[in-house]
Amino acid sequence: MPGKQGPFGSANGLWAAFGLAGCAAVLTWMLGWLVVGVSELDERCAHGMVGPGGSFRVERSGFPPGVRCVFADGSTVSAGDFPGWVLWACVVVAAACAVLAGVVEFAGLGQARAVVRFGILAIVASVVLAVLCACVPLVMAPPGREPLSTCSAFGTGVYEKASEVRRAVFPPQATCVYPSGTTHELVPAWWGRMAWAALVVVLVTLFGLVRAVRRHGLRPPVPVPEPEPEPEPESEPGRS
Repeated sequence: MPGKQGPFGSANGLWAAFGLAGCAAVLTWMLGWLVVGVSELDERCAHGMVGPGGSFRVERSGFPPGVRCVFADGSTVSAGDFPGWVLWACVVVAAACAVLAGVVEFAGLGQARAVVRFGILAIVASVVLAVLCACVPLVMAPPGREPLSTCSAFGTGVYEKASEVRRAVFPPQATCVYPSGTTHELVPAWWGRMAWAALVVVLVTLFGLVRAVRRHGLRPPVPVPEPEPEPEPESEPGRS
C-alpha cells in the first residue's frame, strides 16, 4: 500500500510496526507456554519445594500463559509472569499501531488507491475471522473423534464420560456435554474475544471499502505520470 495517504502521510510504517508487534506477541506467547511447562510449578508446590507448604490450589491462564499456586494462608507462587508482561506490552503496541494506521487509511479516502487499500485490508481481516471461527473448534475437537478422547479428564478435569461434543462457529467454541448436564468448554474464552475483535475489524474495513468505492468506483483510475518537460535548447556562444 504505497503512496501518500492524506495529511498524515503513509500508513506503511504503522502497518509494519503492527506486524512486528504481532509477531513478537505470538513468539512471547509461545515462550510463555514453554516457561510454564518447564517450571512444573504444581509439582514443586506439591513437594514443598516452593511456597510455605500445605494445601494449595492451582490456577492456570492461557492468555497470557501462566500457572499459580495459591496456598491456604493466601501466599502465591507463580511462573510465567515476565513473558506475560511482555505479551501485554506487545498487544498494546500492536493495537495502538492498528488504530493509528486505520485513522491514516481513512484520512486517505480522497485518493483512488483507497479502493485497493481497503480491499486488501477487508480480505485479510475476513480470512483471519474465518480461520478463528472455522479452524479453532475443529482443532480443539476434530470431527470423528470419540467424545471420550476429545473430552479427556486429563484436560477437562471432569471424570465423567462425555455424551457429545457441541461446536459453535461464532464465537468459536467446542463444548463437552455430559449425561449429568455438566458442560466444559474446550476453547478458552480469549479466543472468543479475538473473534469479536476480528469481526469489528472486518466491519470497519468493509465500511471504508464501501466509502472508497462510492467515491472512486470499483476500478479507480490509474494515475498517468505527467510527461517531463523538454529541456530548452542552449544558445550558441556569440549569438544574441
